[in-house]
Amino acid sequence: MSTPTNNKKARPDNLLFHSHIEICRILQMLAHERSHIEAAVGEHLSFKAFMLALDLPHARFTTTFSPNKEANSALLNSPDAVEFTATDSQGLLYSFAASSPEETQIDGQPAIHFSLPKALLLHNRREHARFTTSDDLSLRCVADATGFMPFESRITDVSHDGLGVLIYDLDIHLELGSVLKGSRIITPNGDAVIADLELRHITSAQLPDGTTANRAGFRFIQPPSEIAQLIGLFIQNMDKK
Repeated sequence: MSTPTNNKKARPDNLLFHSHIEICRILQMLAHERSHIEAAVGEHLSFKAFMLALDLPHARFTTTFSPNKEANSALLNSPDAVEFTATDSQGLLYSFAASSPEETQIDGQPAIHFSLPKALLLHNRREHARFTTSDDLSLRCVADATGFMPFESRITDVSHDGLGVLIYDLDIHLELGSVLKGSRIITPNGDAVIADLELRHITSAQLPDGTTANRAGFRFIQPPSEIAQLIGLFIQNMDKK
């Protein structure tokens, strides 16, 4: 997986990412740089550590322990998600909430696993802007609308480079490389974006309600002009609000 391109001057002050693809890229970059990460925990305690790794198969990231043993204990016993702030090599700030801390080891050294965040805020102002996470965003999609087998599905992610994630029923069987022609992606205002989607990988996934569905990564073939509108739903420029 490639790391995100950093261009400090080109970035707005605050970008809120709901895109899982983009969040993973940012966390991987922070781990590659062994970036500093910190959070307020317990009563007046500060957990200060470094990013170590991103574990995509298990949907988690890993940090070192803090030198402060009390902070480590408070974090590991916290029943709630903890809000972290990380700083990259350019001095940009990233805020995200993470939960489910679990002690582990990497190369024989103690470390802590956390579940991946559902949202991440990039902000390059001095103050730490706060944000609230909403329910997982998804878009209704009539996949293969002009093909041989139209079917209902949901799109749960769209990234800057035209990649996305499609969720659909287990009784629908598709092959890698399949092209879903003229798929109709319905935006929250009711407009439809028409695009051909090429399937790149297919797995099964458990949904928040406990049911299981197919999960397919796709790319847009000749991305439609409305791709920016779709990206904007998953990556919001908060300075425009």
